Amino acid sequence: MAFCFKKKESVPRAIRRLGRERVANALECLKDCPHGEAIHCARKDIKKVRAVLRLVRTGIERKEFRVLTKRLRQAAKYLAAPRDAHVKIETLAHLKSHFKGQLATSAWCHVREELRNAFAEEMNRFAKEKSSKTVQRLLHQVAKGLEGLKIKDKDWKALSPGMKATYVDGLRTYQKARRDSSSENLHAWRKRTKDLWYQITLLRRIWPEQMDKMTDDLAMLGELLGNDHDLVMLRHGVNEICAGERHSRELETLIGLIEERHRELRSAAVAIGARFYAEDPSAFSKRLAGYWKAWRREKSRPPG
Repeated sequence: MAFCFKKKESVPRAIRRLGRERVANALECLKDCPHGEAIHCARKDIKKVRAVLRLVRTGIERKEFRVLTKRLRQAAKYLAAPRDAHVKIETLAHLKSHFKGQLATSAWCHVREELRNAFAEEMNRFAKEKSSKTVQRLLHQVAKGLEGLKIKDKDWKALSPGMKATYVDGLRTYQKARRDSSSENLHAWRKRTKDLWYQITLLRRIWPEQMDKMTDDLAMLGELLGNDHDLVMLRHGVNEICAGERHSRELETLIGLIEERHRELRSAAVAIGARFYAEDPSAFSKRLAGYWKAWRREKSRPPG
């Protein structure tokens, strides 16, 4: 199930196929929902469906778009708490590896155990409330809606407004985050980065070498911003479950390491953002249009 357009496939047909494939993959992940990675997998596929729909939203009837995206948001929301609890454990492990030897082992073990307990509680709540069944029901409704989804425009005309809008949103949130690197601004930039990453991935076959360069930058940027957001959640989790504990000095050191890692990640993200968003949005859109049209017409690849 390659997450990309096919040369001989119409854009409306491709959008329906891509959406249904990601929904099917999310449903498959949920069969293994007792595991945190499975929930994380399902949530990523839901985000991909949302990115696909945003790409062609100007060509979809407004009510139909709202219904589909609302159901996808609801499904993702049910998965958020267990996913976040799982990520906090992984983030602590990554932090430990990055700052090896800078925090007492006893403190790492203490915090890790508390985070594991919190994850177990979230998974028990997820199972007790039968949230997986609710998510599956919502995703089946989305799949049904995608089957008959109508998109008024064809070929690049259907994709151009959405692709340019996503780039503009990414540029705007990058500029805002550069002026004020608050967690909220960085998280907003991260969401728009993910959207563009998924949408550029869809275009990989039009010119793999060029598209891979862009997706590599966006993947790295998304990882940096994602790791930063995970650290924000870890800090909140540590403050909630470890407040007043006897390991106060070690916890203070832990918070200091989180802050240091924030600075590293944010500096690296801004550097990539400055390079990636140097291109004017209109030039970016026009360049992709040229690649697309040459590919669809089976002409030679455009000059670099």
